[in-house]
Amino acid sequence: MRLITLTTDFGNSDPFVGIMKGVILDIYPNAKIVDLTHNISPQNIRQASFILRSSYYYFPKGTIHLCVVDPGVGSSRKPVLIKTKDYFFIGPNNGLFSFVIENEKLINIIELTEKKYWLKNISQTFHGRDIFAPVAAHLAQGKDIKDFGQEITKNKLILLKQDSPIKTKNKIRGTVQYTDHFGNIITNIPNYFIKTKMIGKVKTKKIHGIIACYSGAEAKKLYAIKGSSNFIELFVNKDNAAKSVKAKVGDPVEFWEPT
Repeated sequence: MRLITLTTDFGNSDPFVGIMKGVILDIYPNAKIVDLTHNISPQNIRQASFILRSSYYYFPKGTIHLCVVDPGVGSSRKPVLIKTKDYFFIGPNNGLFSFVIENEKLINIIELTEKKYWLKNISQTFHGRDIFAPVAAHLAQGKDIKDFGQEITKNKLILLKQDSPIKTKNKIRGTVQYTDHFGNIITNIPNYFIKTKMIGKVKTKKIHGIIACYSGAEAKKLYAIKGSSNFIELFVNKDNAAKSVKAKVGDPVEFWEPT
């Protein structure tokens, strides 16, 4: 029995997520389903990719990660199923799985072409229901991955362009890659890049230093902390850093040692 996680931009006010679960359970009533999140910003592939890369390896080996953030639904973009050494990933081939593709050992990559594992009537707007959910259910039930379609090569997979941090002798330069529900700003700078005695700035806003815990920061001031996703986070104690800084994905972040 394989666990299925769901990640979408569908939100919780519409029935879309519930319908996907209904499809899965109709095919495989014993399926175990975990909601990772359904609050990805609409059509935000990069945000979904970050959430997935920060989460997938906390689940048991054999877990099926079903991710549907799909602005190209109904177009020529292809549905795929990826098997790595420890996990399965199902979703549109649009960059969602960039980190997995570049960092995991890939065993099989299948373009989903076998329609007997889809719902009978395929809409142009809801492949999460009609293609991805039934494939996940059949896979969880024990179908062989090669039953679902045609095997393709790694170079057929879409990769997002990644902004890599730059580390020099005197300075570290990175960017904002995500802001969470609390307004914390997650950068693309790995925790291990940063020494404890550093200051910096995001855009023109000063970062006053590196703090060991949120509550140790002086109120109303922007600080950095080594985050649980293994990237440096910027925060304001008991406030929303993203709103106060007006931060958006791609904004520059810099750190340096004070003189």
